[in-house]
Amino acid sequence: MTQKKLTDAITSLDYDILERYFLMKQELVEKKKTKKFVFAKWETLAACFCIIILASIFILPNIIESAIEDNPNIMGSNVEDNLNCDGAPPGIKQACFDFDSYEEMIDAFAKQDLKSDSYTIQELKDALGEPFIRFVDKVNADKAFPQPMLDNQPITYRNEKGFSNIAFFGKELYGLPWVWYHPFVSTGENFYIKITYIPDGIKDNHKNMTASEVIKKIAPNSANIDNPGKQHKGIYNRQITLYDREVTALVMEYKEDTRSSIYFVYDELLVLVRCDLEVWDEQWFSNLSFHY
Repeated sequence: MTQKKLTDAITSLDYDILERYFLMKQELVEKKKTKKFVFAKWETLAACFCIIILASIFILPNIIESAIEDNPNIMGSNVEDNLNCDGAPPGIKQACFDFDSYEEMIDAFAKQDLKSDSYTIQELKDALGEPFIRFVDKVNADKAFPQPMLDNQPITYRNEKGFSNIAFFGKELYGLPWVWYHPFVSTGENFYIKITYIPDGIKDNHKNMTASEVIKKIAPNSANIDNPGKQHKGIYNRQITLYDREVTALVMEYKEDTRSSIYFVYDELLVLVRCDLEVWDEQWFSNLSFHY
């Protein structure tokens, strides 16, 4: 075929046919690109999935082990400074309650009426089990719960807008219910006193136990004198003189927090004072007691 005939043949092609051809070709190219993109997307997701699996095998266990070493009940409770309670029943976000006054807290323990927008302490009995039930029933029977006293007078609460003066956690440290008291602190630090009842089996069978011994009975693998956690700088016993007695306190000092956790037994109570030892010294502790 001569060049002229070839040129005439090409120029005589219908432009609609040419347009359809190029559209079809473009469509094929786009499909190939889409397939490549989809493949690349799934390839990326697969790689991420493999990384997650490897992390769960080699990294996550170390993180969990470190957390459980310091708090063996962390899977069913909270670390000390986390005020968002876990352990609540399905459909309930939290198992904790905030109160402005001591009287308001005692009244809340006794209430058994249903509320449309929340739930009562009594409603959590079935969900949180025996330690919670014993705690609530005892408060109701006594119509009281021990509160901190300074110089034999009730502590002054912080009364700061947006913060509670007293908080009740249904299931927290060591899997037990705790009442947190937040006194007024002129230094502005996050200072608090928290109290729980010693479980009946330990309280009845082991008299005159130290805080270290009580904690070892409640949670044998938790941080203690003979089992310091990775976050601790030191753990030791220390004699502390309170307003009405002397106690053997378990002191936990931390590497990244100037505050220490000071545990001691007070009658049937396990008490924790979280404070800076340089601020809250022996003189302050000598004024501390608990009123029933």
